[in-house]
Amino acid sequence: MATQEQSSLSKSQDSAQLWRVDVFGGLELFRAHFVEFSFSPHTHDEFMIGMTENGFALPQFRGAVRNVGPGDVFVLNPGEVHGGGPAANSIWQYRSFYPSSALMQRVAEELTETHRDVPQFTGGVIYSPTVATMLWQAHKALEEANSALVRESTLLEALVGLIVHHAADKITVHEVEKSKHRAVKLVKDYLEALPTENVSLDTLAREANISSFRLCRVFRRETGLSPHAYQILMRVRLAKSLLMKGMPISQVAVEAGFFDQAHLTRHFKRVYGVTPGRYLGEVFPS
Repeated sequence: MATQEQSSLSKSQDSAQLWRVDVFGGLELFRAHFVEFSFSPHTHDEFMIGMTENGFALPQFRGAVRNVGPGDVFVLNPGEVHGGGPAANSIWQYRSFYPSSALMQRVAEELTETHRDVPQFTGGVIYSPTVATMLWQAHKALEEANSALVRESTLLEALVGLIVHHAADKITVHEVEKSKHRAVKLVKDYLEALPTENVSLDTLAREANISSFRLCRVFRRETGLSPHAYQILMRVRLAKSLLMKGMPISQVAVEAGFFDQAHLTRHFKRVYGVTPGRYLGEVFPS
């Protein structure tokens, strides 16, 4: 996790956090809990992608005051003036990303396999639970996950969904070739052989001789899982084998590449339907 810079705002009930993560050349993230604080009109050199978690706000952009509530998303192009803050008698909790133009252009070019200009967003508030959820999951992963693969994959998938469905210029997605089966097999072999390695998406892409963005698409098409979901599955299987050998759960979590025991428990139950403790009780009844 990157070092986080705390922002002390003028009102004690207002709080915000701004930090930078090292993915795809670097990306700034922001998280806020605002009661009274309101931004003066300003711009960013990067895109601004904001999503409201709770409360209501009245951001101002593109010549109008917008009403946003829980689950609402808005995207501003670099250089667009915006400002504003929470609505009266409301607390605005939101998260935002600041991806560079180069990153957004790269996503669009990988999707279309053609040279393209930087995608633009010209609409108002985006009302899409699917896109909002993907963005929220990506932001949380970038904030909390210790896996490079989880962080990069969830961010990439969220940006793809945003650009495909909401960019002003129509994106015609290029179908990935069926001949990429070998690339998927190479990545699966890598993750099966080294399930605990904190491997990056770019490393897997180099291993398979395919771009990192295309890898995510072809891997999901052939396996039904993203690369990071497949990595988690391999770690859960490893954890199960270690539990069967009598290793303590806390040690299994570390040995299988999980952040802690709670992290292992959450994913183990999603795969096997029971917690590691319950599983041990069945395998080694007292």
